[in-house]
Amino acid sequence: YDLENKLPFVLLDSRTQRSVSCMGIQERKLEDGRLEVAANVRNRENRRIQVQIDCQFKDEQGFVVDATPFQTLILTENAQESVKFTSMNDKARKYTFRVRQAR
Repeated sequence: YDLENKLPFVLLDSRTQRSVSCMGIQERKLEDGRLEVAANVRNRENRRIQVQIDCQFKDEQGFVVDATPFQTLILTENAQESVKFTSMNDKARKYTFRVRQAR
């Protein structure tokens, strides 16, 4: 139950676990100390799907210091999209992308 504490990309429900994968993650530190992260999210299905994704930015100990709201991501058949998030402050050292079925 603690995947969000260990992995940088987490699929929160069984439907996204079947349909979505992460093809790569990039991170970089901005000049003002904030963390910018991007994930390549892939639709593994032969149908259009709609998911929601957010990012929780964490300090060195893994405590959340900033969290973005979930945003909707529409992926066409077998498509790959890049999703980018930037932390609000310079305290972020780690992060977790969270993906769930759209509601």
